[in-house]
Amino acid sequence: MPKHRHRTLLLLLFALLLLPYRLFAQYRTVENFSAMNAAYLEIAGNGDTYSINFERLFFQQAEFKTGLRIGVGTNFFFLPEETTTYPIVPVEAIGLFGRREKHFEFGLGYTRRFTDDPDLLQNMYFGRLGFRYQRPEGGLVVRVALTPFLSSEANVRTPGVALVPRFGLSVGRSF
Repeated sequence: MPKHRHRTLLLLLFALLLLPYRLFAQYRTVENFSAMNAAYLEIAGNGDTYSINFERLFFQQAEFKTGLRIGVGTNFFFLPEETTTYPIVPVEAIGLFGRREKHFEFGLGYTRRFTDDPDLLQNMYFGRLGFRYQRPEGGLVVRVALTPFLSSEANVRTPGVALVPRFGLSVGRSF
């Protein structure tokens, strides 16, 4: 066999051997996020009336991802019957399960209302079950979720444990 045929055959064999690894690497890249941060506005949900949030994913493997989110909001502009303005801070551990852009989202968290108003709940624990659209390489983030909260505080409006169903809509960007 001529020398150039050996080289061609060797290159072809090398390419065939490496092709499955290249395809596998591309497949994994599509599922894993390169955009590990997100910033978004959430209306209602666990931020009470609204909140501006930052999120960071810490772990991802194939279709499963986990992260933390923290936000800040206020009742200002949205609840005219309330006489005081107070900050709201939601903190949440989140999990995502899905491929590419579409994910089932779940989470557990805590929201603190910084108010002395005895008629308002100050400590709320919540869950999240919802849908999330987020491109792996970054861009638009849209979240829609059921975010019920539980509070064990007793006050005028809730004389015992309160379980309140809530919904949330978030829109922002991942990077």
